[in-house]
Formats: sequence, C-alpha cells, structure tokens
Amino acid sequence: MIYIALLSVAVLAVSSAAIFAFLANAPGVVAAFWRLTLSIPFLLLIYRPKKLHLSKIPILAGLALSLHFTLWIESLFHASIAVSTTIVCTHSLFSGLFAYLWGEKPKPNQILGVIVAMVGVYFLSGADPSTDVYGILLSLAGAVAGGYYFASARFARDINFPSYILLTYFSAAFFSLLACLITSQPLVGYPISTWIFLFLMALIPMLIGHTLLNYILRHMEVIPVTASVIGEAVGATLLASIVLNQTLQPVAYLYMLVILLGIAVTFKKSK
Repeated sequence: MIYIALLSVAVLAVSSAAIFAFLANAPGVVAAFWRLTLSIPFLLLIYRPKKLHLSKIPILAGLALSLHFTLWIESLFHASIAVSTTIVCTHSLFSGLFAYLWGEKPKPNQILGVIVAMVGVYFLSGADPSTDVYGILLSLAGAVAGGYYFASARFARDINFPSYILLTYFSAAFFSLLACLITSQPLVGYPISTWIFLFLMALIPMLIGHTLLNYILRHMEVIPVTASVIGEAVGATLLASIVLNQTLQPVAYLYMLVILLGIAVTFKKSK
C-alpha cells in the first residue's frame, strides 16, 4: 500500500513538468540540462554513497532520459500540452515492451489496462486539431526513449539505489550538456522567470517525481508503474486548462476517464 501512495505522489509531481517547461520557455535541450543539473545538488544532500557502483546500465538510462526530456520538452512548442503529454506517456507501451524483452512477463490484466489507457491516449491526443505533426513526432520519439529509461530502473536492482540514481542523473545531465554544445544553445542569459520555472522543474517533477518512480520500480513491476504515469497526461491537461487556458473539447474529459480506468485495470490482481 505504501508504494501505491508513493506512486500517487510521484504522478502528481511529474504532472507539473509540462507547465513548468512551457512557462520556462527555454529550448528543449537547455531545459533538460538545467532540470537535471539543478536537481543533483539536492539529491547529493539526500544520498551520500561512499562508493559509486559503476555500470553501463545507468549511463545508458541517462542517455535515454536526456533524449526523453529534450524531445518531449521541445514538442511542447509544437503541440498543445494535452497532446504532447498524452503522446509521450505512451512510454508505458514501450517500457512494457523493453521489460518483456528483458524477461518480465506481463499479466493479462496489465496488458488489458495498457490497451484501454492507450485507447484513451489516442483519442485525447486528437483533441486539438491544430497540433503540428512535428510536435507529435518529437513526443513519440520521447516516449520510446522514456520507455527504455523506465524499464532500466526495474532491471538495475543489483545496483544500490543511490549509485543508480546519481549515475543516471549525472549521465543525463552530461549528455544534455553535449547536446547544448553541439547545437550551440546558450546555457545562460535567460530572464529570471525562466530560472524560477527551471528550478521548480528540477525540484518537483525531477527530484520528487522521477526519483520516487525509480525507487518504486525496484518494488513493483514495470507496467503498473508506467501505466500509472499515464495519469500525468490527465494532470498536465487539467493544469494547462487552469493555468494556461489551453481548453479542450468537453469530450476530452471523457477520454481522461478512459485513461484512468485503464490505469486502474493494471493494478487488479497485480500483487
């Protein structure tokens, strides 16, 4: 029960990411770099591993995380928050696929739940006809990278958690920095409002949300966890409506209920 409660907190935390990223108004790769980098000092206050367990798994997970953030944040400027976030949340499908390839067999109710949630995501992603195809492709690519990243956390349980999380975040920040340098994106020189939202993004969806998700994946199977993160699409859409006045057709809220139903199904008999 404790992990369900922690999962609820994590989903609520990551639901704020789209709003903060949009309001920060920084290039996707820059926002990804600072979201990761600003969270690391706080992480070091929590975890002080005496020795890091070096492994290629968190390094590759960090590369996937960097791609996930960069592609998805950039997609927010080419699609509405509702569409972008619902598409990137299909990472549940890809994480389930990676988990299956790595030996974790999904239960029938988990497969059914993901299918139901994906149907809701499909219809919700079409709730804004003005969406740019480029934004859809960016968020979909971000979903594939996110699927690998989340699945990696489940299959790195032989690495102590402080080592895994620190190496993953450090690696992701490093790869994001390289991307900034290669694309000549400025790391500084942004208005104070941008730094405020970058800081909030690092503190709430990153430090709290993602760290909790990585921890929970050590104790729960991939599909129930990542299917729950599909709830981020609902939370982000509601926040976008309230904060940014990005309103949707009334039927979109029916699709949200379908998504939540799918998430609920994945937990049935999943103990």
